[in-house]
Amino acid sequence: MTSFIGMDVSAVRSLATQLNSKADEIETISNALSTQLEHVQWVGHDAEGFRSEWQGTHRTQLHTVATALRDAATKATNNANQQEQASAS
Repeated sequence: MTSFIGMDVSAVRSLATQLNSKADEIETISNALSTQLEHVQWVGHDAEGFRSEWQGTHRTQLHTVATALRDAATKATNNANQQEQASAS
């Protein structure tokens, strides 16, 4: 039985691509929902509260998640680059 030490650089790069892709999807969904909410005919206190909560809480949290996924993608890519450099020397 052989043991594996190090990293499958290709797999980590693929993971980074997926992380960025999913971050883009989250941003796209957030933007689409925001646009849809802007065009919903809805007035009154409940509407104002809902829109405020969407913009101030939910959309912000989605953006935070997307940013975290992009940060993770960057770290994964950096780790893959470092592994590649270490393996080349």
